[in-house]
Amino acid sequence: MRSSLLAVLIFLLPWRVFGGVACAFEAERVESGYADKHFQCEIVAVLAAPASAVEAVLRDYESYPKLDRRILQARVLERPTPTTALLETKLRACFGPFCRTVKRVEEVVEAPLALTATTDPTKSDVRFGETHTTIEQLDESLTRITYRTSIVPGFWVPALGGRRWLLNTMEQATLELFENVEQLAQAR
Repeated sequence: MRSSLLAVLIFLLPWRVFGGVACAFEAERVESGYADKHFQCEIVAVLAAPASAVEAVLRDYESYPKLDRRILQARVLERPTPTTALLETKLRACFGPFCRTVKRVEEVVEAPLALTATTDPTKSDVRFGETHTTIEQLDESLTRITYRTSIVPGFWVPALGGRRWLLNTMEQATLELFENVEQLAQAR
């Protein structure tokens, strides 16, 4: 019986590691912190998908609700230039049982294998927001993502417990988002 189980594991392990479309998402670094009213998060991860497909998924702004279940709506308001999008997102932010819808309007600048989003605080529920995403092709089927964001909410976040909760939410939501990016990019 034991040798049969071992034989099955020996057969299945290479298939799991090398076979078919598999989730190979690997977070290399996950860091977050709070300083000078800024909530900051940095994630470096490797996705099992080609860089061109990852980039295509990240530039499909109106499909962002498929990437992050907290995003209720994402729409391009305008495209002032061919490499710039004015993006409005509405997302659900919760601190325990307390939730609110947060509106964010950002100017997204597209460069080859990179996106930079800067929040317009006059049209958003955040006082400051900046996100930098770089896409690095490691080989034909592996891509490294470096994601750095810094936000200052335009709403009260309780110091006791709320800050840590928000940082944990930023980390988990971003990890989940890039796992979903990987899955959608593999399907392209």
